[in-house]
Amino acid sequence: MFSNSDIARYYDVSEIHYRRHWDLGRSHSLHYGYWDASTKYFHEALLNINKVLADKVGINEQDEVLDAGCGVGGSSLWLATNKACTVTGISLSEKQIKTANTLAGKKGLANRLQFECKDFTNTGYANESFDIIWAIESVCHAWDKNDFIREAFRLLKPHGRLIMADFFKQADLNKKDNDLILRWADGWAVNDFATISEFTKGLNATGFKNIMLEDATNAIVPSAKRLYRAYFPGAVLGFFYRLFNRKATEFGKRNVDTAYLQYKSLKKGLWTYQIISAVK
Repeated sequence: MFSNSDIARYYDVSEIHYRRHWDLGRSHSLHYGYWDASTKYFHEALLNINKVLADKVGINEQDEVLDAGCGVGGSSLWLATNKACTVTGISLSEKQIKTANTLAGKKGLANRLQFECKDFTNTGYANESFDIIWAIESVCHAWDKNDFIREAFRLLKPHGRLIMADFFKQADLNKKDNDLILRWADGWAVNDFATISEFTKGLNATGFKNIMLEDATNAIVPSAKRLYRAYFPGAVLGFFYRLFNRKATEFGKRNVDTAYLQYKSLKKGLWTYQIISAVK
C-alpha cells in the first residue's frame, strides 16, 4: 500500500519526466488533457480539459473551488484567470505546493489562490466550505476512493458540485489483464484503479445526486499515444541512468515503464477515462 509520502515522492522524483515530455514548464499540467475537433496541439489539449470540466458544472466568479490534488497549480491558475473564482489547491507534495504558490505570485493571482499541503481524504477544512470540488487524475491515488467521496460531500455546500476526470479499470478482468493494470498502477504510486460501477455506487451511497458520466476515452487517446512514444527513448536513457546512478529511485525506474503499460492496457480495452459530475 502506497502511503501519502510515497505518492508525494513519486511526483517529486518524476517531475523531470513531466518537464521533459509533458510541457510542464508552460502548461503546469500533469494530466492527459482533452482533445476535441478544434484541438491542434498538445498544449491546447492540456488547457482544454479545464474548460470542459468548468463548463460542465458552470463555474463562475462567485464559486469557491477546492482543487483536490492540484499538482503545481495548473488548473487552479486557469480557473482563477478564466473564471475569476477563488481556488484553494491541495497536494501531498510540499515541493508542488511551493511551486504553485510561486506561480500564483508571479501571475498576480495570490489574492484568488492559495495552495496548501493536505490530504484530500482528510483536509481539516470546515464543513460546507466549498461550492466546487475539482479533481483531475488525482482520486485514483486514494487507497479507498470512498474516503475521497465522503470528504468531498462533507466539504461541499448544499447544492455544491463535484467535477472530476480520472482512470477507471474495467470490471471482472482476468488475472493476466488485472496484473497488467496493477503493474501500470504501481509505477504511478496508485494502489489500484476503481471500476466506474464501484465509484458511482460510492457516490450514490454518500448522498450525491444528478450523477453524470462522460466516457472521454477517445478524447485522451492522442495523449496516451504521446506518452507511449516517449517510452522508447526514455527506456534507453533510463537504462544508462540506472547503470551509472546507484541512487536512482524505484519510482523513477518504474515510471518509464508506465508509458508503455498505460497504452498497452488501453489498446486492450482494459480501462476508460471518465468525466464525472455530481451535486450534493
